[in-house]
Amino acid sequence: MSDDIDRISLTLPSSMVERLDGIVDDWEYDSRSEAVRDSLRDFFADYEWETGGGGHHHGTIVIVHDHHVDGIADDLQTIQHEMAEAITSVQHIHLSHDTCMETLVVEGSAGDITELANRLRALGGVQQVKVVVVDE
Repeated sequence: MSDDIDRISLTLPSSMVERLDGIVDDWEYDSRSEAVRDSLRDFFADYEWETGGGGHHHGTIVIVHDHHVDGIADDLQTIQHEMAEAITSVQHIHLSHDTCMETLVVEGSAGDITELANRLRALGGVQQVKVVVVDE
C-alpha cells in the first residue's frame, strides 16, 4: 500500500456489505477498497458537476432521436457546429429503422456542456439526452 493512502473505517448495514461483496466478485475487483475508491471517484465527479464546480470538465452527451423527423439531422448538425468548441468527437449509430443515437465527446465548462445538452433536448424528435461527466 502506498504511503499516501489513509486507512479509514466504514460502517454499513449488512445488506449493503452483502451487495458490495457481490459487486466486488461480479466485477472482479481485487478488494472492497478498490470498489469503494471507484464509487467515490464517481461521487466526487457528480458533486463537482452538480455544485457548479469550476474548471474544465470532460464527458459525453448521448442523444437518441427519431431520424424521420423533418430537419432533425440539420438541426443537430447546426447546434454541433455552433458549439464546436465544446465537442471533441461525434459518433452516429443507427439503432433501428427509425432511431439513431449520437454520442458527443465533450469538454469545457459546466455552463457550456449544460447549454449544449439543453439545446439538444429542446429539439423536436429528440427522445433522450444523457450527460455523463468524469474527473480528469
